[in-house]
Amino acid sequence: MLNRVPNEALVAAGLDLMQQAGQPLTRAPTKGRAMIYHLPDKRTVRVRTCNDHLLVVLADKDEAGAKLNVEGTDLVLIVMPETPRTPGAVVAYLVPAKVVAEAARETHKNWLAAGANTKGNNRTWNLWFDENGPEKANGFARRWSKYRLGGSSHTELSPSPIVNKPSGEKLGDVIASARQRIAAVAGVPIEAVRISVDLT
Repeated sequence: MLNRVPNEALVAAGLDLMQQAGQPLTRAPTKGRAMIYHLPDKRTVRVRTCNDHLLVVLADKDEAGAKLNVEGTDLVLIVMPETPRTPGAVVAYLVPAKVVAEAARETHKNWLAAGANTKGNNRTWNLWFDENGPEKANGFARRWSKYRLGGSSHTELSPSPIVNKPSGEKLGDVIASARQRIAAVAGVPIEAVRISVDLT
């Protein structure tokens, strides 16, 4: 059975990638479970995660003019494991919310036009990033390649160094990276994060 990467770990890795891109996010106060953040320029970002290579878009009704749960912010940060359902490297896309909503509506419309086997009330409109989904709703890794964030982040910490097998990393670099990640997740300046290390 495949693992599932905790949602919190994916969010943390996505925030880390945003920090690396020079676009740190600050958590916005919200009601409910929505993960809304602010960019330094005050634009809003909704963070969405998935253990598989797809974005699940929920509509409030099964109609063309339905309101979608990816709307209401300027951008959508989509974070997923590089290998589905597996801890390790992540990939993330920062896509304008309008682009995401248009894609969801268009693929749903095409799915219905192709004679979808549905009894109505279908309010889950998925977008597949790989090529394994329905033909008219897949390949978004390719379609949205320009929105993919650079950098590197993981959902698991590096294994502890083993005696006589040094990792080659410098302790100062590890601490600096940890401070940066903690600041990104907490939505505070990096100067506010202090780490104490006891090696005894």
